[in-house]
Parts: sequence; C-alpha cells; structure tokens
Amino acid sequence: MNKIDKYIASSVLWAFLIVVVVLLGLDFALTFIEQIKKVNDDYTIQSLLQVILYRLPGKLAEYIPVASLIGTLMGLGTLAATSELTVMRAAGMPIWRIGFAACQPILLVSLLGMAISEFVAPTAEQKANLIEKFQQQENDTFSLTGGVWLKADNNFVYIDAADNTGKLYGIDIYAPEQQQLKYTKSAESAQHIQGTQWQLNKVTETYFFADRIETKRHEHEDWNVSIKPEYLFLASQEPSALSLSQLLDYHRYLHQQKLDGSQYELEFWITALRPIASLALVLVALSSVFGPLRSSTMGGRIFSGVIIGLAFQNALNLFGRMSIAVSFPPIIGVSIPIIICLLAGILLIRRRG
Repeated sequence: MNKIDKYIASSVLWAFLIVVVVLLGLDFALTFIEQIKKVNDDYTIQSLLQVILYRLPGKLAEYIPVASLIGTLMGLGTLAATSELTVMRAAGMPIWRIGFAACQPILLVSLLGMAISEFVAPTAEQKANLIEKFQQQENDTFSLTGGVWLKADNNFVYIDAADNTGKLYGIDIYAPEQQQLKYTKSAESAQHIQGTQWQLNKVTETYFFADRIETKRHEHEDWNVSIKPEYLFLASQEPSALSLSQLLDYHRYLHQQKLDGSQYELEFWITALRPIASLALVLVALSSVFGPLRSSTMGGRIFSGVIIGLAFQNALNLFGRMSIAVSFPPIIGVSIPIIICLLAGILLIRRRG
C-alpha cells in the first residue's frame, strides 16, 4: 500500500503545484495590469515589479486552501479518468485510505504555508508597503490615508508607515487643548533612541495663537511618547501584513488597553486555521470525485473547484466580518464554513464508501 499511497500523494501534489503556479501567475498579471497606471518617473516599472513580487509569498499562503481543493480534484480526477481509482477500489482500498494519502501532501504544503505566513510574508509585505509609501512621499502625495491613528499622552498621532527596525515615516502630531488645536508637528521620519525617547527628523511645527499662527522648522527634535516602539510599528501595519506572533502580541496589547482588537484576532484565526480549512476542502474534493464529478471532464472539475473555492472564501469573509459586527469571538465566524465543509465531506464520503 505504501507505493499506492505515494502514487496518490504525488498525483495530488503535482496537480496542486500546477494550480498554485497558475493562480499566482494570474494574480501577478491582473495586479500588474491594474497597477500599471501608477507608474511614473519616481514609481518605475522596476518598483512596481518589486511590490508585486514582495507580495507573492502572502498570496501563496492565502491561495493554499483553494489550490488544495482544485489540486485534489485534478489529481484524483486524472486517476479516475484512467480508471486507476476504480482498480484501487476493486482491490479493496477504502475511500478513507485514498483520502488519507491525498491529505498528506496538502498537510505538508499547509504547514509550509504557515511558516511562510510567520517568517516570510510579513517582512515581504512590509517592504512592499514601504516602497509604495516612499513613492507617494517623492510625489508629495503623502496623504492621511492608509496609515494609522493613535492617541498618545493626550495627543493624536498619525503614522503613515514603519519598518521592522522601528523607524517611522510620515508622522503628524496634533496637540489639542480645551477643544482647540494648540499646535501640530509634522516629521518626515522618527527613530527610537531609548525608553520613551524618540528623535523626529525634518520637523515642521505650527502653533496656533488667538491672533496669529507661527511656523518653525527643525532638522531634529526630541519626542517623548509612552507607547513602546514595537507597538508603534505593529499599529502602523495592516492586520494582513503581520505574522501570527505579531497579531497575537498586538491583540493582547489592545486588550490590555481596553481597545478593539477584533480585526487582529480575526486575521489571526483566518491564518491559524488555514491548514484545517485546506484539509476540509480536500474532503469536499474527495467526496466530489467519488460522487457527482466521477464522470466529469477535467474542465468541469476545475470549474467546480473554482466555484466551491470562491463560495468557501466568501463564506469565510462573510462569517468572519459578521462575528465582529455582532460581537462574537472571531474564531466562531471563521470556524463555521470550515466545520460545514468538514461535516459535508465526511458525510458524503461515508455515504459513498
């Protein structure tokens, strides 16, 4: 049986790899076409290609569940088309054994995807974001969008971007006093010195008085803020750009500060449960190959896989967002479509075998 298991596993794995390459290729082409309008003298074709390539590891990890579904349909479908699955069943091999062999490579690539999500994708995504931010800065379009707002020491702080060394870019500090704006500070960048001390670079200060407005400029200026530098960095990132450990760490910090961290918790569970989601979709694919798609063409199987994958991804997003809207733990919303797929796959497999 070991040879048969390896044969089934290799068929599924090769089909999975083909699907991943196709999905990443389509994503690359569509993103390039969509973003090509942003190219100019500062944001060159090379910069655009860098941004797209840096984001490919994150896309790879994200596509693993859907690629697992379509790859299993293709791999087992090929064996069914050549009657090899029929011979295996006639020789007494149960469906669960075929499913176990098909799940092995999917579990392996899912764990690899988890490693990519933890160690590779966050750093690459953050580099891609910085390239885009620098392009905006060079074009003087450093607008108050896409960054993060914080309240620190009674001031409101906007951070446009940050890197994993703790350096901040595009900082705006608004200091209110009795419902009036006392002063604002804008700095091109800032780096942490020690403790609560930061250094602002290329600072423009604007003070508002009853009868006048004064503006001052400094090359450097000290800035004391009580927030830890690692949390300033995490706050400036989108939840999808953080690793599992960063999501968990920042969610705990927000919980301690009695702030809403549900978006970070939702992203954590979507990433953490991705291997289980992949296995659930493999079970759905297995039940389909032995059921309604048994005599279907390869094109029909691929089309069915795409439809099921899109339905699953939309359900994952829908139930995840709904759980936040109704103040349910995000793990419940993320788990609902996964559990539905698991139960549906198990029931259909038991009925057929």
